[in-house]
Amino acid sequence: MTSALQRVVTAMIAAPLFIWAVFSMPSDYFSYLLLFLVALGSLEFSKLIKLRSPYSRITYSVFIITVALFVNSLESVVPFVLSLSLVWWVINLYWVVSYPNKTSLWFDPFVVRVLSGLMLLIPMWISLSYLHRVYGPEWFLLLMLIVWAADSGAYFTGKSIGKHKLSPNVSPGKTIEGLLGGVVFSIAALILFVTLSEEGQKIDTPEYVGYFFLVIIIGLVSVLGDLYESLFKRVSNIKDSGKFFPGHGGILDRVDSLTAASPFFLVGLNLL
Repeated sequence: MTSALQRVVTAMIAAPLFIWAVFSMPSDYFSYLLLFLVALGSLEFSKLIKLRSPYSRITYSVFIITVALFVNSLESVVPFVLSLSLVWWVINLYWVVSYPNKTSLWFDPFVVRVLSGLMLLIPMWISLSYLHRVYGPEWFLLLMLIVWAADSGAYFTGKSIGKHKLSPNVSPGKTIEGLLGGVVFSIAALILFVTLSEEGQKIDTPEYVGYFFLVIIIGLVSVLGDLYESLFKRVSNIKDSGKFFPGHGGILDRVDSLTAASPFFLVGLNLL
């Protein structure tokens, strides 16, 4: 089976199953499903931070899941964790822009590498779980659509008219034109949500501007999540984080954009 065919078959199987889970599973069970995916993603990340032995990688994964459950149980701590996550992503933007300089600051210290996995995966899980439980499946799906639209729009726009490199040292294939195209596609996803979904039609007209700017921010931030994972791939000389999805790579390859987008989206919704 060719790589292209693998991608199509995997998408045709995984996408409907995930959408079914979003709308059919109770939020508690869905949260544990997401936590299972986080556990797999943490195993992949352990490889990106060069944990060699199976024992150390499994221990790291258990550590992340334990911290995630502990933080989630302390409801008063969650807002602080989300705020810390936003600051952390701003710092990550600096690492992306400055690469390959400054690598010794964010990769060489073992403690920083370990903490990176916590900050990458735990706020994402908390945000997605909260979004599904409090705002509901349609808002959860909106975030998915925004991120998917940004990714697809960036790819097709970049392939068609992309000329100016966005971050040549980190991801040579990405272009500024692709980034802007992804934002346009994200706005289109919002328009579909407002037009077709029951929850979207509840948005008052004066609120459109706020949601419009939120979607622009999410479209931009989602690319940062992708680039941040690419940093670790480059330093570790790894093409794909794993092989969980045939033709698509690993869990992290599928959720890299969400790692950055989900906390920003949840905080934005809470503010609106």
